[in-house]
Amino acid sequence: MKDLNVENTVLFKQLLLVEDNSLKLSQKVVNIVNHVTPLLARIPENMREYTLHDETHSLKVIRIMGRIIPSETLVQLNDIELTFLILSAYLHDVGMTCSSSEREEIIIGSTEYQTLLKIDSMYGEYLNYEKIGNHRAITRIEDKIFTEYLRRNHVKRSADFIESTLSDGEFKLAIDDILLYKYLINICNSHGEPVTCLKDNRKYPRNTLIGEKYVNVQYLSLILRLADILDLDPERTPKVIYDFVSPEDPTSIKEWKKHRSIIGWDISSNRVVFEAECTSPEVERALRIFMEWIEIERKESLELLNNYHDDISNKYLLLLKEPLNMDRIRSDGSYIYSDVKFQLHYEKIIELLMGQRLYRNPITALREMLQNAIDAIKARHFLYSNKSEKFEPKVTIEYKEGFLVIEDNGIGMDDQVFSEFFLQVGTSYYKHPRFSGTNLDVVSEFGIGVLSAFMVADSMVIESRMEPENPLTPPSPIYYEIPTAHSYCVKRYSERLQVGTKITLKLKKEHPFSDNSIFKVVKEIIPTPPFPIHIIATHQEYIHKGVPIDNNPKFDETLDKVSYNIDARRHTEKSFSHYLFEVDLNNMGDITLEGRLQIVNGQTMNFDSQLFGYITQRSFNLGTPGVKEGQFKLENSKSLKELFPKWTNVNANINIFGGECLTVTPDRTEVIRDEKFKKIKIALEHAIISTFQKHLDKYKEDHSLTQYHDYIDLLFEAGFLGMPGAYNSEQLSDEAKAFFQNYVSFPVLTEEGSVVRKFGDELLSSNTLGIFDRYWNGEVLGTMGEFVVQQKMPVIALREFKVNYTHIIENLIFSIFGNVNDEDADTDTGNYLLTPIPGTRIEILYPKGETKVGGTRLNKYEVAEEILIDINDKSKKIICIPSTTGGYYHIFNKSHPIISPLFNGASFINRTSEEIFYKLRKNFSIIMNKFVRTIDDPENAQWQRTLRNSSHPALSIGLFYYMPEAFEKMKEAIDIYWNELIREDLVNETLCPEVRISDFPWYWNIKRF
Repeated sequence: MKDLNVENTVLFKQLLLVEDNSLKLSQKVVNIVNHVTPLLARIPENMREYTLHDETHSLKVIRIMGRIIPSETLVQLNDIELTFLILSAYLHDVGMTCSSSEREEIIIGSTEYQTLLKIDSMYGEYLNYEKIGNHRAITRIEDKIFTEYLRRNHVKRSADFIESTLSDGEFKLAIDDILLYKYLINICNSHGEPVTCLKDNRKYPRNTLIGEKYVNVQYLSLILRLADILDLDPERTPKVIYDFVSPEDPTSIKEWKKHRSIIGWDISSNRVVFEAECTSPEVERALRIFMEWIEIERKESLELLNNYHDDISNKYLLLLKEPLNMDRIRSDGSYIYSDVKFQLHYEKIIELLMGQRLYRNPITALREMLQNAIDAIKARHFLYSNKSEKFEPKVTIEYKEGFLVIEDNGIGMDDQVFSEFFLQVGTSYYKHPRFSGTNLDVVSEFGIGVLSAFMVADSMVIESRMEPENPLTPPSPIYYEIPTAHSYCVKRYSERLQVGTKITLKLKKEHPFSDNSIFKVVKEIIPTPPFPIHIIATHQEYIHKGVPIDNNPKFDETLDKVSYNIDARRHTEKSFSHYLFEVDLNNMGDITLEGRLQIVNGQTMNFDSQLFGYITQRSFNLGTPGVKEGQFKLENSKSLKELFPKWTNVNANINIFGGECLTVTPDRTEVIRDEKFKKIKIALEHAIISTFQKHLDKYKEDHSLTQYHDYIDLLFEAGFLGMPGAYNSEQLSDEAKAFFQNYVSFPVLTEEGSVVRKFGDELLSSNTLGIFDRYWNGEVLGTMGEFVVQQKMPVIALREFKVNYTHIIENLIFSIFGNVNDEDADTDTGNYLLTPIPGTRIEILYPKGETKVGGTRLNKYEVAEEILIDINDKSKKIICIPSTTGGYYHIFNKSHPIISPLFNGASFINRTSEEIFYKLRKNFSIIMNKFVRTIDDPENAQWQRTLRNSSHPALSIGLFYYMPEAFEKMKEAIDIYWNELIREDLVNETLCPEVRISDFPWYWNIKRF
């Protein structure tokens, strides 16, 4: 190859012999080649780990063209055809080259590039590298993504280059002002399409007239494809370059080594032979698979040309009739090649794939059949996209006693497709090379769905006729009976004329279908079909065009509370009554979803975000099958609910399609929480927040600030906003935190003893923040005002929210102002401060505190990080305070020297320390119970009112005053506790720290009345 240049090739020499002297195409070829060659040399700059695509590759493709074209055909090619062949070898990969400036423009401004980056498994690392400024690592990931971007787009980029370069100017390629670049674009494009696309006579004509000469664009395209794939030898991966590049990507390594394994090759017009010695079984397997692709290309190319029987076919020959010989691929002696691997037990696997352990509900068998029918129609529609005739899709579902028939007019099957795909469990026809590089958006992923039919059927019959690739030689229709999943198929003659497939299921005796249910089941499975579905039952017919979307009333703040209060209608079927607004789904970046998304109200009590409506993927309902009120129902799964924020309720009628599709389990009932899931989850929350912001900005613009504060409270009260309770572990995202901080106002106690509303971002300026959960009166307000001045801390007055159930606001406050970053942790709120009001406490947050990854995994109603008397003097510690959880239990202070030996950071030291803690806690509860029994005097009206209307903290007021022995009992309990610590080697000190009355809440030692 060292001495080879374009002018020394067989094709160029033939061009010199046959060219029209008036046109001098050979000189144009040389000019264009000289212009392109330096550009091809730059391909490795952006595709470093790829095998070589430089001029050497182009020259070898031209040389291979000269070898596989029979001599009797080569001498008949005219100068235009020879020009196209030579230039296509140079230009089909020119789209892989890219200048530095264009690269930067693509990285910054290309939506497709950004999408590839965000769905890549390294995107999380990329964001981390951005934060810490690791530019080398960022560039490495950008290089990887950019290489993939070029790979996906190089065909189109090559076409753009050909048009811009050869349509005008110095390198204009024309004959008598007839531009030739369009033909050359189609020839180059062909190497990125399946062979069947070459049947399109508009793009790949066999006998088009250019000037006075006939040109066979189809044949030239076929020769380019073959020559390109046959360039397989060590020269494409020279060792010196391989060692320099040192590819890291496993696929790239195999690709380079695959070429390096070739030690001999013989390519002629009659046969193709490769000799290879491989260094590992992985490389040999990759080489064998590549050889199989070459063999498919050879066979399909011959089949394409053999479809024609005319004078043109006698001129343009391909004589590669000898199959590739795999026997010349061998080991270098370091291993013994074999295809030994794990084998699956056929009958057991079949039972699994056709049983309810995978699909949960037998009705989903109909969904699988319907998915196959719609996929087949999409495939046929794709083939019709290049045809002039109109295609009308049609699916019919017919239920008659004992039988269920699903018929479509899709692409259909012939014997080969039936045996190689329909009967091959785990393979999908739509991954066939015929559909490679297309945007065919099919449901089929796993190739196992057809087996689900045996959940409801004893046997099935398949009748089908395939869409002919060549109308002159249509495939024969097929008819197969499948008695059971374990049986051999019975083949019979078929006279079917219609293209498409008809599957007839002979139903089991205990099947789940009926005349009435079949309509409802189909609507549930596919609420928004891409085209009408004809459903036929014994006594009625129905055209299913889509389930109507409910027109829910819009929320208005002037509405009577009864009309939207879900708490008051717990026993009604309706789960929500009004929607606040529709979310702008156009505000999701580069993600495109179809449908409607509404923010709706829900229950205020024990707020728990709800997902109403349905989420479909490629029109089919996702979710878990079940039965509701005697009817088949697909319920939104937990993973689907997690797509949406936990702080609001949504009513969704959304369809996910194309590249946005989520990864689903084989039974399609659960969504995998992978990077695609996270990307859509983030985009949905962004769209919801953006629409919320517009809504609230508009309200604030049209109303006073006081009205705005009331409106915020109303949104919480009506259930449009909230925060799930203790059972929810999901933390607020940074965007959600910022939204609540900027748009939600909080009632805050002032130094003057009044209450004012302040937005969250104002409160973030404080180092500490208090939460006070108690109804006010004038005396309390004044006392608390003075206390706020002393503690130098803003205090949120929780009960001043105009909401019945203020704990839904409390959970939100913890999420906004807490400093825990772990979904598995409780909120970091085990910090308490006693107030001058007997029986009350303030819960303390540290908004500016260091974020604690993991937080505390202790129950905050049992253990506190700290319990203080004065926030400015943390040396004054309290052992415990009364809890509000019932049972007269207490919250213990893990920072107190008496309690601290039990803990190691955020956890108990061991199981023994935990058991000792609960003994102490129980003993304190017994003492408190005794106090309550002591004061339970039926003759004392004051105590009776207290007992009936007070919480544990309020009841505990005066504990030591009215029952002095309570203090001594608690000291005894602590002595017993400390001795256990000594016995278990949990403390070194033999003497317990002195216990004083000041170690307990001050209000335990005052007179109550």
